[in-house]
Amino acid sequence: MNHAQPTAPVKAHRGLLLLVFGLLGTPLWIFGAVSWALGNRDLQAMAEGKMDPSGERLTRAGKILGILGLVMNLLWIAKKIAIDGVGNMGSMPSP
Repeated sequence: MNHAQPTAPVKAHRGLLLLVFGLLGTPLWIFGAVSWALGNRDLQAMAEGKMDPSGERLTRAGKILGILGLVMNLLWIAKKIAIDGVGNMGSMPSP
């Protein structure tokens, strides 16, 4: 009799995909957000043994790049609103 417990198959990592998404997160904020979210989920699955841990470095790098890209885009948007938005209000005609 075989008393070995069946093990669940381990999912393949998405490290390279997350790295590419992280790099694309600089010009396109949505890729940064996706890279951050998927990176968190994949790193948690790797820690639980549900995902192949060999892509941990790529996943972590993609997550970090995604965070940086998203933050840079949010800062750029805040700058556009704060500086360009206020500056344009001075040139509006008065009622």
